[in-house]
Amino acid sequence: MKIISKIVSLLMTAVIVVGVLTSCSKNSLRPHDALPAIKPLFMHVGYMNNTTLSKYMEYTDEDLQVLKDIGVTEVCIAFGSYPASYIPEGETEPRPLVTDEDIDGITAEMVGASSQTDLDSLKALYKENLGGLDDGLTLNKYAEFAVELLRRLVAVNPDIEIWYAFPDIRIATLAELYIEPFLQYYEKLKSDTGTEIWEKNVKGMYWIKEGVSTKTYELFNTNNLEDFDNATVKAMKACCDVVHGDGKLTFWCPYYRPTVEIGLPIGFIANQTDIFDYVILQPNHFFADGLENNIEIIKQSTLQNTVLNAQSIAYGGEKKSSTMIGPEFEMDSKDFDGSRGAHNIEKYQDYVAAYGDMIGKYPVAIYCGERRSLMDDRSISFLKDLLNNNG
Repeated sequence: MKIISKIVSLLMTAVIVVGVLTSCSKNSLRPHDALPAIKPLFMHVGYMNNTTLSKYMEYTDEDLQVLKDIGVTEVCIAFGSYPASYIPEGETEPRPLVTDEDIDGITAEMVGASSQTDLDSLKALYKENLGGLDDGLTLNKYAEFAVELLRRLVAVNPDIEIWYAFPDIRIATLAELYIEPFLQYYEKLKSDTGTEIWEKNVKGMYWIKEGVSTKTYELFNTNNLEDFDNATVKAMKACCDVVHGDGKLTFWCPYYRPTVEIGLPIGFIANQTDIFDYVILQPNHFFADGLENNIEIIKQSTLQNTVLNAQSIAYGGEKKSSTMIGPEFEMDSKDFDGSRGAHNIEKYQDYVAAYGDMIGKYPVAIYCGERRSLMDDRSISFLKDLLNNNG
């Protein structure tokens, strides 16, 4: 019964949102007609895996000044762990985002399971994943970490542009159960940030979940261009509609492969809906061998402003969205060391050669890992060159 009551609550929330916001002719609300090129640098905060072992190393004030001095003007504050709970408004104790009871309520129709055995195996996997989460990973704490770094960034650079982030979703099939907590978290970000900084410095929201899995546990109906009958997309849309209703922007930076399982849902979301203002594609070339072609596919997708497959064909046919497409620059300083260090530096330079002159003209994002990597002298040097020679 719990999952039913949660869904009823979510439906009531959706009715309220629809009553407050005005629908548009496309598939999601949009705050602007002409979108600026963006170039956020990812900075991670908070807990890495749980609340007892480790946190991301915090940036010093000196670090933030260095980033300003080399030309960083836009930051996305992100997280590297799954939230497990939230504290509902008016309550004091954490409540799980998803419970074993919710997982027990999953039906074969929800996931396309072909047998009871497959469904039972999936439920067991979900419960195992859920059991590995630390209940102390509350959305409330995530908001506090993000606002704290924002305030420090603004103190160093009053004109900096900030993207906040919706955290990752652990149980994708039940993504709709995250909507109400995520929107409460969003309201906490707004209130804790304060009106002046929210209006001046906060550009919008980043959707952390890097993909829409369709192969084993989610449906993706390409005949339904509203939400594809997909739980993750429904959560994306519900959250982004509220963000757009506030006049803010949204972006997504999915892990890209030109395959049916990975590329197709990304392409349909980017090309056929206005859920996101920007979809910035991760080539992953720096981190894995054999992905050289991704660099060129993503370059052409950016130039044509359409997510393409390996045959340079747009997913879903003619692009109907106004979403802007772009590439992500990727590096991690630990990979500059060792026997493959020189090779990995060459890999990074492949990004610069393909995308360097796009900065300021097309949307891009920059990933340099956590503080240890980002503040490494080599990363700082590469980042300075990237922002000043090409931006």
